[in-house]
Amino acid sequence: MSLETLLSYFPSGTAEGEKGLLEQVFVYANELAKVIAPPEGNPYLLVGDKGSGKTALVDFASRLAEKQGIPSVVLTPFDIDTSTVSAASSTGDMQREFYRVLLAAISAKISESNTGWTDGNYATLYREAVQAGNRSPDFVGKMGRFLAEVAKPVVGVDMGAAFPLLTIHTRSEVEKSMAAIVGRTSFYLFLDDTDQIGSPEEPGHLNRVWALLLAVRRLATNVPALKAIISLRTEVWNRLQFDQNGQRDQTDHFKTLIVRMESTRDHVEKILERRLALASIDVGQPNTLYKPFFENDGAAAPFSHEFRSWKDLISVRSRQRPRDAIQLVNALARYATGQGKAVIDQACFHAVMPIFSRDVSERFAQEVSSECPQALEVLKSFAVADYDNPGFTMSSDATLAHLRKLFSKFGIQVYGRPLGTNLENDSFELWRFLYTSGVLNARVSDATQKDGYRHLPPGADLSLVSKVRWNDLQKLLWEINAAYRDYLIQLQKEEEVRIGLPVKRTRPRRRR
Repeated sequence: MSLETLLSYFPSGTAEGEKGLLEQVFVYANELAKVIAPPEGNPYLLVGDKGSGKTALVDFASRLAEKQGIPSVVLTPFDIDTSTVSAASSTGDMQREFYRVLLAAISAKISESNTGWTDGNYATLYREAVQAGNRSPDFVGKMGRFLAEVAKPVVGVDMGAAFPLLTIHTRSEVEKSMAAIVGRTSFYLFLDDTDQIGSPEEPGHLNRVWALLLAVRRLATNVPALKAIISLRTEVWNRLQFDQNGQRDQTDHFKTLIVRMESTRDHVEKILERRLALASIDVGQPNTLYKPFFENDGAAAPFSHEFRSWKDLISVRSRQRPRDAIQLVNALARYATGQGKAVIDQACFHAVMPIFSRDVSERFAQEVSSECPQALEVLKSFAVADYDNPGFTMSSDATLAHLRKLFSKFGIQVYGRPLGTNLENDSFELWRFLYTSGVLNARVSDATQKDGYRHLPPGADLSLVSKVRWNDLQKLLWEINAAYRDYLIQLQKEEEVRIGLPVKRTRPRRRR
């Protein structure tokens, strides 16, 4: 019974599959406070990793607007017809076309809804805009005027009645956020999964994304009541800033408009424990968190003798993504239930982790298949890498040497460009991709930290992995993300069985 309750709070990890849970487990009050109050004439960019909660935040914010009686529209690439936006066009031409197709998509969404926005005084204005046809020069102006007219001021509502399942603390935080914008006339436009507006492997992909951002900013400028929020994957935003081949020269203008979704271990643990707290209440053991569902206080990881808490074991293997952590607990609970166990124990963890790690590896490859079709093979190559430090860790020299070898084993493409013709430059290109994708974690010595080191987030220094920064790279160690290690160990063991000998490893030279 306890594990069935646990599963009800750890179902799928996706916003689409957890709409019924959103209020109870909502933990993005800080980000919400920023998202609902973009500065006049500018959009906010909601930047975060895949599975970090961007869609959940957009869903909650749009529901909050609905409860307030504020018009809002949520668009995804599915809703936006980009067939007329040519990647070969200039940024200005693409921006103008995106402006038109955005208004057409908003118009279509409004016509599908039963909100009443097109009734009464607004009916004539909306009908005139639609009848003009979205190819007509009049359409843009008339649709813009409609959005301005239909916008409504934010008013205070009883949050307890509107969202009865929010925790008291979260409700208080949301109320404070709403109080700060009471009286502002608004029409909310949310664009989710914006990076899917084109194919990442296409040379003009970043220019299309950039043109869309500029079009939304122009729309927000022309319709001051429009509050626009655009969700974007961290990797895409980083590429927009770092890429030197496109037509972008104003990314600095957007840096103050970034709302970052937390993607840290602490944040994942906060999400885990919110759900565990709710589940423990339901089974009559409030404030116990892990105890009703897990045996003892922790366990040893597969192929390890080191005892770790359950919180550490789960959060470390989550790629710092809430979705992964939720799906891991789900897999553990399902396995334990299938084995007839009342709680999750170490044996369950050992049985589930290699399979889950393989699934996460394959999921990673699927997520970046457009950016690097050979991503899974590249990841699997680290099962036989020559590590010169303990624990799936290597120096920058060893990392570069390993990546250089890969080009002679199989073809590799990154962002539509075949690599391998220039070994040195292309090795750094592949390295940068693995770093920004979270496969390789950069580690620097830091005596102030408990373990004597800290990790460098990829977004903090976009030019770090480059030939000109070799002296800086020499100070770092590179770790394989813990989420992939159990899969790599399984591959090593399979190789040992195949050849009948242990997979050879270079002895560790030193620790840093």
